[in-house]
Amino acid sequence: MDIILRKTALSDIKDIKKLFSFYCLETENVEKSLSECITATLDERIVGCACLSAGNIVELRSIAVLPNYRNMGIGSKLVDAILKRAIDISDKVYLRTTSPAFFEKKGFRKLSHDMKKSIWKDCAECDKFNICKQTLMGLSIEKIK
Repeated sequence: MDIILRKTALSDIKDIKKLFSFYCLETENVEKSLSECITATLDERIVGCACLSAGNIVELRSIAVLPNYRNMGIGSKLVDAILKRAIDISDKVYLRTTSPAFFEKKGFRKLSHDMKKSIWKDCAECDKFNICKQTLMGLSIEKIK
């Protein structure tokens, strides 16, 4: 299995949106964040993707691997590649996830659920905040340098 990681191209948009939709991930702003997305391919087929969002905070987001390709190290490679990019931008990376065990293996630590409201406007305004299943996690970049 020869997984190739590369920058996401404009021609990948349709496949990336399909992949993100499978996991109910946001697809509306994919075009805007292409410069900070990395795609995993196998035999020229897109099998995974991950993005970095850098605004007020640096967020690892939209991590997805096709179901038939999970547990093969692809997600881990994508996260490692994104974190290498994050080193140049910030000393802390955040994420919201329903798979905290995976990210704990990568060095992320669970943070207080209520911190999400101060970090993300959409969390502060969400009417489902109290039943949200997403775990807030953070990583100090110094740990990976």
